[in-house]
Amino acid sequence: MPPRPTRAVALGLVCLVALVASGCSSAATGAAADGGDAGDGATLRLAETDEYDSLNPLDYPLGITSRLYDGLVAVGADGVLEPGLATAMPVPDADLTSWTVTLREGVTFSDGSAFDAQDVVAAFDAVRDPAFGSWMAADYTMIEQVTAVDATTVRFDLAHPYAGLPARLTLGIPASEALGDDVVGSRLASEPVGTGPYVLAEWRKGESMTLRARDDWWGGAPEVTTIHLAFVSDENARAQRVRSGEVDGAQLSPRTAAELAGSDGLELYTNPSGDFRAISLPETLPFFADQDVRVALNLGTDRQAMIDGILGGHGAALATPFPPALGDAYEPAATFAHDTAAAAALLDDAGWTVGTDGTRAKDGVRFAFTLMYFAEDSLRRDVAQAFASDMGSLGIDVSLEGVDRPYAVTAMDEKAFVLGGGDMPYDPDAQVYRQLHSDFAGFDEDDAYSNPSGYADPEVDRLLTAARTEGDPVARAALYRELQRHLVVNPPMVTVFALEHTYVARGLDAWDGIEHVLEPHEHGVAWGPWFNVQDWTRR
Repeated sequence: MPPRPTRAVALGLVCLVALVASGCSSAATGAAADGGDAGDGATLRLAETDEYDSLNPLDYPLGITSRLYDGLVAVGADGVLEPGLATAMPVPDADLTSWTVTLREGVTFSDGSAFDAQDVVAAFDAVRDPAFGSWMAADYTMIEQVTAVDATTVRFDLAHPYAGLPARLTLGIPASEALGDDVVGSRLASEPVGTGPYVLAEWRKGESMTLRARDDWWGGAPEVTTIHLAFVSDENARAQRVRSGEVDGAQLSPRTAAELAGSDGLELYTNPSGDFRAISLPETLPFFADQDVRVALNLGTDRQAMIDGILGGHGAALATPFPPALGDAYEPAATFAHDTAAAAALLDDAGWTVGTDGTRAKDGVRFAFTLMYFAEDSLRRDVAQAFASDMGSLGIDVSLEGVDRPYAVTAMDEKAFVLGGGDMPYDPDAQVYRQLHSDFAGFDEDDAYSNPSGYADPEVDRLLTAARTEGDPVARAALYRELQRHLVVNPPMVTVFALEHTYVARGLDAWDGIEHVLEPHEHGVAWGPWFNVQDWTRR
């Protein structure tokens, strides 16, 4: 195997991709960004909702980093996991405590260096190391050791049986020399060195990003050779850019997307998701410590009205964090009817009766609480308003508070919150474990979004552990369905709906290979119809 390029050579190659940090630029990149094709390839122009904080896959998994890096396992059409840098899906031993992965040969990083097992070991050692500072460290605690058996074979030895490991192996693998000592100091945030189908050609901070296809990508040179991303946080501005033809597509809210579809050559494109919205019910507040009260709030929530009124019908009502897209692991019978009479009866029986002011109270304590939502997030605001209205009909006083993200994590143990979840819907364990297990019930500002209600139920813990250690897929799915039936008896929160992500696009009919995909909570133009753009071929 040839040696890696030296640091000086690697930096010289990085300069060719015109990173803002180094001040480099490229005439070819400028032409593509201005509207011309790069060579004989096609240029795709998209409006992204927000600028990316980082291009380090150990800090920003999936999404945009999937253009620049590959994982051992990839998210394929309809969210089905498939081999990425692995030649086949990971192979477990009989008790699911040791998994073996065989790697593709002849794969190179964007700096020209060769990919091998040592890069895999370095990535998974780093993401698990608290000193490295990845927020994903808690997701990999089941891994005890990662071993390079040889240059093309890696073994994962686990602390306990774990059936959901393949979903965790979607982590993008960077060149080990580029990792650095910690997430904050790693140059990967702005200078990605991956095996993916594209490289960073230019990043104009606060404005745009341009990606250029690799001719030497192991999966074959993409026919879409240039992707230009304009950062446009305002939805009205994104809609205008799409309508005017300045960009080829964007992620938009359901109602805005529906308004644009059918005009100016635009079509509506939707994908299912594991992206759910829920109302946390922190059990530090006296009323939320009562199981019957939590059931009552679930019965009093009109989920379908929210889906119709807020999402324009683009969503699925949920009673638990399990979306229908999880297939056999989803329990369709685990639901809450909208039944205000039953909700009121439960509250009365629990001693929370309506007072002269119209608000329920018990032992001198009014049933009143604050519900936080991100001030800049109109969807969460609308959910908060609808939920507060539903609760008002039950005699519960909900005060709304638009907050910023730094404040939200400091107050989540005392105030309810409009939660967004579903970061990894490609395995049930990855979708729900951190939301439901009592290991995450203690309040921690550094991990405030895991189990924000402070929920603890031994039966839930038992079922979660049994399911994550069950090797038989049929038996495993049955355990998750049993878990959902239990969750509607003892709910940790008010789960409202799973979103259907909506996009508008033009020119899709010129391409073959466009596929639907199950999307996570994170969405934008790295998903939608463009999630597998590297595989598109001209018609």
